[in-house]
Amino acid sequence: MKSVYKPLILGLSGPRISKEEYFLFKTHLPLGYIIFSRNIKDFLQLKNLIAELKSLNPDQKTLIMIDHEGGRVNRFSNFFNQNNQSAKIFGNYFKADKNKFDLEINKFINFNSNLFNYFGINLIATPVLDLFYPNKSSVISDRAYSENVKEVISIGKIIIKKYFKRRLLTIGKHAPGHGLSNLDSHFHLPIINETKDFLFNNDFECFKNIESPFLMTAHLLYKNIDSIHPATFSSIIIKQIIKKKLKFKGLIMSDDICMKALNGSIESRAARSFEAGCDIVLHCSGNLAEMRRLLTTTKVANKKLLAKMIKIFNYSQ
Repeated sequence: MKSVYKPLILGLSGPRISKEEYFLFKTHLPLGYIIFSRNIKDFLQLKNLIAELKSLNPDQKTLIMIDHEGGRVNRFSNFFNQNNQSAKIFGNYFKADKNKFDLEINKFINFNSNLFNYFGINLIATPVLDLFYPNKSSVISDRAYSENVKEVISIGKIIIKKYFKRRLLTIGKHAPGHGLSNLDSHFHLPIINETKDFLFNNDFECFKNIESPFLMTAHLLYKNIDSIHPATFSSIIIKQIIKKKLKFKGLIMSDDICMKALNGSIESRAARSFEAGCDIVLHCSGNLAEMRRLLTTTKVANKKLLAKMIKIFNYSQ
């Protein structure tokens, strides 16, 4: 794996690679791509699209990511629904009947794994490790497994291990915790006013020692920890808390930098994410002009990132 990759994961505009996207990606090779519903016309088309994306690089080592949790976060909703397989429902099974939980989670992960492996998808933005809080923004809500820290940790570890056994990589999210948000970070910057002690004993605890190969940051401002920078831009949150105190050893990815919780140009958002300690930046919109600016201004991946990626690819592909 050569040092030619830009540490970016990018979204495409549609179900096929446009000529402009093709030459841009060929010239400035991103580390991977993210698939959304807009990229899925039918199953054969998607399989061909992913094969073409992988063929763009000389090593055939490409992250093909999908943000797919089940429940309402289902990129295949035009083909099947998983409304009865939300995190909340799995959390309820876990509380009430462990045997039922095991049965249902195995059905869910077996189905998803077979689907993803068929297409060539190798990276899934799950599990959600955010705590459920009543009367908070619906952006998390039924995407959370539980209001109980130990239950979230237990279910999260099960999800990660089961996907890993099927040679699929996971992204725990949204570190270090999005559940307290009163606002949807797609549109606004949520401000969290809880004390450090509360956060470390609750939301942050859900991410401690999690053995997912990737974590995704939250676009939240934790006022009593870093009163200036949202987590994605905060070296205090990423370097001192996630990497040191929560002991995360894998790769840290920003949440989508197109989200309106963040400010500044798209290039400055990426630069601030990297400076804070993110290893990879995620850009989802498929906006060609923004991707061109990102790819031309972002430096190629450093040796430390490449070493970790080689280890990951040796396992997953």
